[in-house]
Amino acid sequence: MKSGSMKKQAVKLCLFFAILGVSFHLNAAPRIPEKLLAKSLVYCTNSLGFSFDPQKADVGTNMNVVTEQIYDKLVEFDSQNNRLKPALAKSYKVSDDGLEITFYLRKKVQFHTTNWFNPSRDFNAEDVLFSLNRVMGRTADLPELNNLDTPKYRKKNYNNDVFQTKARRTHFPYFESINLKSKISSITAPSKYVVKITLTEPDASLLAHLASQYAVILSKEYALQLSADNNLAQLDTLPVGTGVYQLKNYVHNNYVRLQKNENYWGKKANIENVVIDFSTSSTGRMAKFLNKECDISAFPEPSQLSSILDGDIINTEGANLSFLAFNFQSEKMNDITLRQTIVNAIDRDRLNRQLFYGTARVTNNILPAALFSDKLVEQRERNTNYSDFAKNEKNMTASLKLWVLDEKHVYNLHPLKMAELIKYDLAKVGISVDIRQVNRAFLVQQLDNRTADYDMILTGWLANNYDPDNFLSAILGCRSQFSITNLANWCDTELDSLLLQARTNEDSKQRAKLYQVIEKRLREVLPILPLVNVNRVLVVSDRVKNVKITPFGRVNLSQLELVLSKQK
Repeated sequence: MKSGSMKKQAVKLCLFFAILGVSFHLNAAPRIPEKLLAKSLVYCTNSLGFSFDPQKADVGTNMNVVTEQIYDKLVEFDSQNNRLKPALAKSYKVSDDGLEITFYLRKKVQFHTTNWFNPSRDFNAEDVLFSLNRVMGRTADLPELNNLDTPKYRKKNYNNDVFQTKARRTHFPYFESINLKSKISSITAPSKYVVKITLTEPDASLLAHLASQYAVILSKEYALQLSADNNLAQLDTLPVGTGVYQLKNYVHNNYVRLQKNENYWGKKANIENVVIDFSTSSTGRMAKFLNKECDISAFPEPSQLSSILDGDIINTEGANLSFLAFNFQSEKMNDITLRQTIVNAIDRDRLNRQLFYGTARVTNNILPAALFSDKLVEQRERNTNYSDFAKNEKNMTASLKLWVLDEKHVYNLHPLKMAELIKYDLAKVGISVDIRQVNRAFLVQQLDNRTADYDMILTGWLANNYDPDNFLSAILGCRSQFSITNLANWCDTELDSLLLQARTNEDSKQRAKLYQVIEKRLREVLPILPLVNVNRVLVVSDRVKNVKITPFGRVNLSQLELVLSKQK
């Protein structure tokens, strides 16, 4: 072996040992035995939107690579057939009138035993009630000390008022965006392993919401312990779930180490240890992959995919949308002729070629094809004749403010570059564009104060389940107007009525027809311009097999296997 190759190999092993060896209490990194190293996988991704508490995570972020392994939900989607399948609920039943859903829970499901929590009981209905009531802000009966299986927390200096005060200050963006509290009349537990949800009206989308990455089930006992110690914040930083992996340790913005849960209720993981490496850039992740420091690299730079010689590229159609939202609080953007001119002027094919290199598709619809086939709706033809707008001299000097979030997402890895390309296209039809880069905190503040003065904003949305209502209501529903999800600040009573009809209709064919009507309505009024759906892409070493990624970006790490004959 050449000396350069030997040095490269030595550096690689040292870095790998350092990642796996750091603990909460030690500054020195012990050498990892070869036996442990052979049973470990390194998954490189970004840290954008990462949180250990999915319930409180910002909507539209992709933070599920870690939390999907740590937590379970009542039900989840089967990526093979796009249908719900049991998880912590072994089965469920919907009443004939659609107003009641009864979940029958699994027995002998254990929460993680960690250095920071040792459960005294198995998962039961109390945990479901606690988790769902928490995200709806219903704190009056939380926690119920008298109903605990063990009295050990009653002796502590516990203040229920403190718990409720903190709970009321907590926001759960996803559940607030779908207004879950208004959907559910009550949640009860007729017995220890039965949970009954009573709805205010039939809602075909509710089960899909409960299968989302945000609807995880927490340990009520763990929350009680933390509240008794006046340390409720730890619920978000040191997670305890029932999932196939559990947290071993975490270094902020550096890595998460997951360890196989030997007491998992379902099929156990194949790989003993998984290290989630938070590399800061797509270029950095690609360099690590090429240097064999990553077994899997997520969010690769599209322009660099041609450099992959060893390994595989996993490419799946993505359930997301990059779009340009027109702010209907701006007087200018209420001009349909102006909006039509902007739509016709932007060369979306060029955006796709220059920014995504074949890893995206131009779309004419709001709903991604992964959720709803665009073959079912008519296509929008690009019109290169801008005479209707350009002949009006006052429009030849139109000036618009375009805001761009300073965040990279799977639906837009280069938002500023995209904004510049859009600015170039609009200049050709006499529209000047002033681009302003803003951060999320500033945008939220401006929306809350109703002082967001942009005319257009470049943004996008990530679906987390197959239900179309989850996508449309969040970004265009009246209930989300003036929120971080509905950046068009748009409310249309006709559309809302159609969404309600689709949401409460149990007939899948009738729902599909309603969504066709909804898409037609959106093409007529143009609250947003859909740009592209971006594929979910992974770069995978030939050391790993059975790698699959869903349209939502989920990777089931427990199903992966290592080819031990090709150890690093």
